[in-house]
Amino acid sequence: MKWGFLLSFVVMIGFAQDAEPGSVYRDSSQSVEARVDDLLSQMTLAEKIGQMTQIDAGRLMGQDQWDRGPLNEDWLEIVFADNHVGSILSGGGVAPTSNTPEAWIEMTNALQDAALAASRLGIPYIHGVDAVHGHNNLLGATIYPHNIGLGASWNPELVEELAAATSADVRAVGNHWNFAPVADVARDARWGRFYESFSEDPYLTSELVAASVRGVQASGEVAATVKHFAGYGESATGFDRSPAFLDVRSLRNTHLPSFTAAIDAGAQTMMVNSGSVNGVPVHASPYMLQDVAQEQLGFAGVIISDWEDISKLVNVHQVAADFKDAVAMSINAGVDMYMVPHDVETFTSTLTELVEEGTVSEERIDEAVGKILALKFELGLFENPKTDVDAADDVIEEERALAKKAALESLTLLEKGNLPFDDSVQNILVLGPSADSIPNQMGGWTIGWQGIDNADELPPGLTVLEALEENAPDGVSIEHLTTYQDAEAVEAAASEADAVVVVVGETPYAEGEGNSDTLALSEDQLTLLRTLSDTDTPVAAVLMAGRPLIIPNDIWLGLDSLIMAYLPGSEGGTAIADVLYGEANPSGKLPFSWPAHTGQLPLTYDVMPGGVYEPLYEFGYGLSYTDFSQQNVTADLVGDSVNVSVDVENTGEMAGSDIVQVYVSRPPSGVLTPIRQLVGFARVALEPGETQSVEIDIPTERFKVIPGDVLGDAEPELLPGSYTLDIGGTQAQVEIGSE
Repeated sequence: MKWGFLLSFVVMIGFAQDAEPGSVYRDSSQSVEARVDDLLSQMTLAEKIGQMTQIDAGRLMGQDQWDRGPLNEDWLEIVFADNHVGSILSGGGVAPTSNTPEAWIEMTNALQDAALAASRLGIPYIHGVDAVHGHNNLLGATIYPHNIGLGASWNPELVEELAAATSADVRAVGNHWNFAPVADVARDARWGRFYESFSEDPYLTSELVAASVRGVQASGEVAATVKHFAGYGESATGFDRSPAFLDVRSLRNTHLPSFTAAIDAGAQTMMVNSGSVNGVPVHASPYMLQDVAQEQLGFAGVIISDWEDISKLVNVHQVAADFKDAVAMSINAGVDMYMVPHDVETFTSTLTELVEEGTVSEERIDEAVGKILALKFELGLFENPKTDVDAADDVIEEERALAKKAALESLTLLEKGNLPFDDSVQNILVLGPSADSIPNQMGGWTIGWQGIDNADELPPGLTVLEALEENAPDGVSIEHLTTYQDAEAVEAAASEADAVVVVVGETPYAEGEGNSDTLALSEDQLTLLRTLSDTDTPVAAVLMAGRPLIIPNDIWLGLDSLIMAYLPGSEGGTAIADVLYGEANPSGKLPFSWPAHTGQLPLTYDVMPGGVYEPLYEFGYGLSYTDFSQQNVTADLVGDSVNVSVDVENTGEMAGSDIVQVYVSRPPSGVLTPIRQLVGFARVALEPGETQSVEIDIPTERFKVIPGDVLGDAEPELLPGSYTLDIGGTQAQVEIGSE
């Protein structure tokens, strides 16, 4: 039956009054469990299945599923009145026609009005968004560095602060659910989602993921999503959504710790790996979603699919005969909510049929819906389902100082050369495709899924060129050469300069669109760098990229200095200018290993005995404008922890930050363990001449190994023996369990 949406609104408000006025679920003083049980007992099967359905907001706009237009009344009726949908998402690029905070609030409030009007029991919908480096869908919101850059900061406190700031922006415009953080461990730079991860190392990733979860959920009004469970970052080919073949020991040692950390930090939701592990798509794996996630790791929150991934069991993985078969496999495996995202009726009718015939039990439906309702109660949506338009005032271009701090702490100095520029540098030539490009500076997942593709929708920020011009010391002139493909023009301009700043790297991409089997700069950029290296002018190269790129030897040897800027966001240009001019001291350390050539891929530092590790730059590497000394290293077993102490001194002439890194080498255990593995770290800021004693407590839990044979299914054990700790090249021994 069809009717005009306004009439629907009035009629459905009447329906909402059918529920008993004194129902327990309406009483916020009752426990969440009691409220869920009460509400579930009053819901029809159709209403329950609607709660398990998530639809893309683009489906509700304009005339087709990709329009950015006004909300479509016919589709509001189909989604909310006919199918009782409980969740809407705004994926990358899905925003109101006028992408302002006020328009976002108007849209989300209108959607909430529609959801409440269509709900017999007054159940609000929940709105999810991919705010993965700031509220990156919202035009004008501050954009932070992508996670791989934040990994270079080795600063959990900073990551937590950034996540909390993002969460405030998300909630201010009517979103309740952030599909962040990515907890995947980035094990192969060919992967198109490499920059969405924090690190190749499980421990560093775990610490930053847990911090992000705490920040996202700090207010209690926004839920975090830890994704993508699990093993997504190490496919057999290195490409996105490709099969992964991981022995169980490696899965447990490398890929599960970050999810465990997120769960321990209170993550309320989890998104499923779009790929397969050992021949089984994770969306269809009871072992992964029930045995591991819920029983072993103790996750009790909502498990949501990734984009259209139940359908992909048929048309990509080819493990299901048809969509009905795929829905049964996925829901029975443990998926609680399906990101449909467009064809609502096919999913809801199919799942209804499966329940009616007994293929999916009503108990399983109640389990899934109970978790979804609990999330809505926990977030306060029943009490405060809508957003005050006044909240929009504090979103646009806020937290720019925090964005600059994040960019500065992530910048990694790989080659120092002639940096910072001194008084002899009066004429600077700036060139390269990323020197004056906000889209390249931001990367993917910025306004659009694949990055910015509309010159009229640029987020705030200065480019490297603009920042160098705006902050140039007195007497310093900046020349910008736009015709960088012209070798003669490049040589002529470089010969007139005291220094060259060349900014190269990648154009924006996301997911499979960013897969690379070469990790190579484009040919025109390689030609530019070779041309510059042949001149006598010192060259400072800045690389804006979401991963390490292969730098041919002749180019690498011709560079005087090299800065890895990652994808630094709104304040990236300003931070880079400050570092070049010596106004700030770079302190980032690589969160990944930098390969010398593609034949080394995949390359990670935690190689096993017999492995070869010869990167261009090691994991944890990064230079500074000052010098640090780490002395007086001690390591003592105290109860269930090893206390590491080290005196760190700034022996140079500039204030700076050092990162103390602690690696363990284990005694023989009967199974292969990494030659060295990160187990602790601390960031310390020091003035020139200042010394600080740094203490790091390392739970012996981090030293455990999974014993036994090839199945790798035994419980982790702390084996007795002599453990070697390496801190800045100094080693200390700790005896554990030996009398």
